[in-house]
Amino acid sequence: MNVQEVEGGEDMSSPVTRIREEVGRGTRGGPYVYVVEGSELVYISEYSIRKLPGKFEDEVVYEVPREKLIGKPLYCFDFSRSGGRFIMKCKIEDFEDGLPRKYELLTGVHEIRNLKFRIKDPALASLLSEFNELFIPMINEVKDYESMLNFKCWFMGHQARLEEAFRDPELHYFTFMSLPKDESRIRSLRVTRRWIYQIWILKLVCEALKVSKFIYHSYDGGVYWWIEQGSEFSTCIGETPHYGNVSFWIEFQSSKVAHMLGMFVGRHVPIRPDIVVVRGCYKTTKDFVDSKKAIDVIVECKENPFIEWRNEIDSQILPYLHSFKPRLFILASLQPVPSDVKEYLERQGIKVVDNLRPRSSSIGLLHEVLRL
Repeated sequence: MNVQEVEGGEDMSSPVTRIREEVGRGTRGGPYVYVVEGSELVYISEYSIRKLPGKFEDEVVYEVPREKLIGKPLYCFDFSRSGGRFIMKCKIEDFEDGLPRKYELLTGVHEIRNLKFRIKDPALASLLSEFNELFIPMINEVKDYESMLNFKCWFMGHQARLEEAFRDPELHYFTFMSLPKDESRIRSLRVTRRWIYQIWILKLVCEALKVSKFIYHSYDGGVYWWIEQGSEFSTCIGETPHYGNVSFWIEFQSSKVAHMLGMFVGRHVPIRPDIVVVRGCYKTTKDFVDSKKAIDVIVECKENPFIEWRNEIDSQILPYLHSFKPRLFILASLQPVPSDVKEYLERQGIKVVDNLRPRSSSIGLLHEVLRL
């Protein structure tokens, strides 16, 4: 821990301490202040008697009676504009002008690993339970695959939370859960879940095609997957025994401007098939588009219950099928898909593989339908 201090301190004669917070930036804002109550981290607003506008448009100020917090440890979760995180330990006496002026800077989460954030929304509790049960095993399987085929996932763009989930799931918990509102935590976790599921499905696709090694991207003698939404680069290129080189994309976007499907449904819908598979060696999306070759496989990944994405059948899934015309279209769902919906999609030419999760028999079915 690094001890940091600025001269001065809150006027101890004042019965109220002001705590400033930057809002509206998610895990690029803060600091978010939490109080330790037993084994829980409780957000500072639960102690405040007044919430005021700050000096700036994106700032609020909480007024907290000092006597409520005397003797209780406080943890401040702060973020840089790039998403980098800082965890500070302090006391209510250390605040001056709304910020802690004396604090210990934690270098990890060892000190707080036995603490849990207070949750009010049961939907968040359910998502967290499912994340631990299913998505962390997916991460571990991808990391095992990294070691086996000697590559690394590189997270480009605004992927700080996703990278944390892969590199240190415990740290990821304390990062995204430091967001004050349960709905913000749910949004953050849903984005991370979606990416994890896509990356895990891509790993299954590569295994089904028997990729022996990856040849792109390379850097300083190593190979990595380029993980970025709508990237101009393919995610990876692998060598296979039966199909030669095969190029893969996650969140494929054919161009920077061709990213909406409004012409199909009368409203804006992003055009980014989750996983695209093409025979051949294509380092960039432009290389593939210029080749005028057909897409071999599209895999749409649905990690949420069917009721949450059923409207996407008409607004997204079928338009993808008609727009891109892949040789094979697979819908991969973590949860069950109703039998009548599966039959309907099969008639449209879409193979449905549901209940696709770690250690499930559906993995074998995915291997069976994946034929280029």
